[in-house]
Amino acid sequence: MRTMISYDEAVEILRNIPVHTLPSQKVIFTQALNRYLAQDVFASKNVPPFPTSSMDGYAISSADIEILRTKGLAIQATNNAGIEQEFTIQPAHTIRTYTGSRMPNGTDTIILREDITETQVQDTMFVRLKDPTQTIKPTQWVRQVGENYTKGQKLLESGTRITPFEIGLLADLNQVFVQVVQKPKVGILSIGDEILEVGEESDRTNALRSVNNHLLNALVETLGGEGILYPKVGDDRDSIRALYRQALKQCDILLTTGGMSVGDFDFTKDIMAQETEMIFKGVRLKPGKPVAYGIYSSGEKQTHVFGLPGYPNSCVATFLLFARKILARLCGTQARELILEATLLDEAVRVDSRMEFRACDVEVRDGKLYASFASKKTLQSSMIENLGAHTAFAILQEGGESLPKGAVVPLLVFRDFI
Repeated sequence: MRTMISYDEAVEILRNIPVHTLPSQKVIFTQALNRYLAQDVFASKNVPPFPTSSMDGYAISSADIEILRTKGLAIQATNNAGIEQEFTIQPAHTIRTYTGSRMPNGTDTIILREDITETQVQDTMFVRLKDPTQTIKPTQWVRQVGENYTKGQKLLESGTRITPFEIGLLADLNQVFVQVVQKPKVGILSIGDEILEVGEESDRTNALRSVNNHLLNALVETLGGEGILYPKVGDDRDSIRALYRQALKQCDILLTTGGMSVGDFDFTKDIMAQETEMIFKGVRLKPGKPVAYGIYSSGEKQTHVFGLPGYPNSCVATFLLFARKILARLCGTQARELILEATLLDEAVRVDSRMEFRACDVEVRDGKLYASFASKKTLQSSMIENLGAHTAFAILQEGGESLPKGAVVPLLVFRDFI
């Protein structure tokens, strides 16, 4: 087991340690939100399958542009979207055509309705340009065959997380069923005598609400996993061990919160060392120094175990920085991070040499990102409200000095990928 390693060393371990992608299953596409594709998805046909008007207007042959400018074109027919009838244009004629309509045979250009004046000559309606000098480009306002995508084109790769936008694409592809990776089962175990479940009443003044288990469960579900909330357990070695062993057998990942420090009743770290192969314990990181990672193996069964700190901010930070990477790999993909640069609106005072992911407010001014710590509470590990809207983590490098107002820092944007 490696101890008190750097953040980069921990990430390298999690990136390279063997992880088995979970088996796949077939689901209806509308039930695939936040799941991960287990197979590539290809287009089964060209879209559009024929030249299609992209605007309401008049379909013409580009060979008749000069006639349109001078004499005008006779209206031959009206071509509504969705009809099966195919039209063929006659010389010196035009056909009213609407958005999504198949282009009539012999036409290749759309003239917008707002650019046209209709006039009647005896029994025939003619169209002329309002501005005869208007520039007309052949094929304008026409979607060509396969412009959206072509038959056989790969549109979604295996490992893609299905968001509402992929749901829309799957609907367009008429893909009723999709093959997705099974949801990783993520056990969540909160430990500590001081914890009160939400809704539980107590006269104790030193109790803490059970925040971490519900917060982690919401994160896991949003990121495509299946959270399993185990009953909260106090600082009792035998009770912790019993739930621990149960979770190791049932889950692909086990997240424990609390009990990882050096207190007399912090039993979790000892049980973790006894029940798993410890990979690392302790990272030179703020918040989250006590975080630990181990693997439980029984035959082909493998469970990845993360001992997360008990403070909510530390718990969230270490889940996002470490556990999320294994969750993604179980789903056949890699956890992606969005790191941007921002200018500090106030000083970043450093009192610790550890690498720090410090919560900050983010705002945009004149197209540039700015970060501020002014509204954040100083004891960041315990302040869940520090992770509110428009929050990111300012990345302060290990061994770095305090940074003045106006300095540029990297930001880890975490709210937008959850």
